[in-house]
Amino acid sequence: MDQEIEELKELVRQNTKVVEETNKIVHGMRRSARWSATFRVVWWLAIVGVTASIYYFYLAPYFGALQQFFENATGWEAQFVNFFGQGGQNPQE
Repeated sequence: MDQEIEELKELVRQNTKVVEETNKIVHGMRRSARWSATFRVVWWLAIVGVTASIYYFYLAPYFGALQQFFENATGWEAQFVNFFGQGGQNPQE
């Protein structure tokens, strides 16, 4: 009976050691998962920020000029239709 108790104590010690090692590994995995999630959020914020800044600083002036061009083109279209609607005569004459 004494022998069985000693074996059980040894098994409990081994089990405790395995549980502690497993606990360390699991904590490391959780820490790694947190860092991964944080990095992923920062990565996507950087992508969105770079995209927005590229649009704001580089593309917005071109889109503004393009919009102004089309606004002027619609006015030109009306003048074109009016000109040919009057038989090709200049309305200022």
